[in-house]
Amino acid sequence: MHQSKENQKLYYKMLHQKRETELLLSALRVKLFSYLENWEAPKSVATKSGLNERNVSFVLNALASIGLLEKSNEVYRNTPQSNDFLNPNSSAYLGESILFREKMMSLQNIEERLINGPNKNVLNNNQGIGVYDFYEAARVSIPEMYTGRVQSLIQAVTSLYGNKTPKKILDLGGGSGILAMELAITFPNCKSVVFEHPNVARLPRELVSERNLSEHVSVIEGDFNADDIGKGYDLIIASGVLDFAKDHLDSVMNKLYNALTSNGYLYVVTHNVSEDYQEPPESILGWLSSHLDGLDVLLTKKDIENTLTRHGFQHIHSDDDGGVFEGLQGEFYLKRTRGLQDGKVTKTCD
Repeated sequence: MHQSKENQKLYYKMLHQKRETELLLSALRVKLFSYLENWEAPKSVATKSGLNERNVSFVLNALASIGLLEKSNEVYRNTPQSNDFLNPNSSAYLGESILFREKMMSLQNIEERLINGPNKNVLNNNQGIGVYDFYEAARVSIPEMYTGRVQSLIQAVTSLYGNKTPKKILDLGGGSGILAMELAITFPNCKSVVFEHPNVARLPRELVSERNLSEHVSVIEGDFNADDIGKGYDLIIASGVLDFAKDHLDSVMNKLYNALTSNGYLYVVTHNVSEDYQEPPESILGWLSSHLDGLDVLLTKKDIENTLTRHGFQHIHSDDDGGVFEGLQGEFYLKRTRGLQDGKVTKTCD
């Protein structure tokens, strides 16, 4: 009788993880965590939610078994972590974003896409806007921004400038524009610009108005692969957007270089993709659905670094980007005087 020496438990662990995920997603969809800020019996939750009491009892017990709820005798309540991030009544609620990303990156129907191949329009145009709903992605990701990304960037920029202040900042493909707005609040004498696709630009405009930041933050509509992005920026933020310039990378790099002041900084967040496209698996799997649909935009870390160096940028600082996504790295580059080939950094004056 053959008995393999290899470990087969991995596959069953993966199945269990899928069941845990399905349980979490279902609980989010019916907003179960909103009824569990305090100790509640299944009957009480069923009455308030309109769900079936018997099955609510089983689901609450299962959620407690995987650590998303606390159980005492026959009553349940959210763990502190669940109360912060899974309860719709919390200001830090991530449930909407989790549900959106599950749908956005879903790997359902892989078999169908393996048989039929990619969408020809997406394949020919290779534009993310043809695959993703970036307006909704930007909207639901706002709470994610405050799980560390905003704080990390402000700390890094404050450290970079010391007692000085950037005068003008560009948030390229800034989505909601949260980074530009928070930097404008941190540096009140600074003007921030959010550059976004026309399909998304309505969102940062609304937020700028709601937060009374119109004097400090403006929004420009356009396609950064094709349109002018302005100039005279002391700092440009390019957070997770360079992949969408894959077919125009040299042109976009030239724009970034020319748009910066001579002492300007470029802040880049990449997915740290390895040259063999094996790492990090979160990025490889996260982009798989769009790749099967026909998109092909994911750049390796080395490709981005080489292009930045070739276009006159000098790497000066790396840090964890912060937030819920592990592995994202924020990196600062200094605009060098073109022509230097020895890596020696020279800051020039305007």
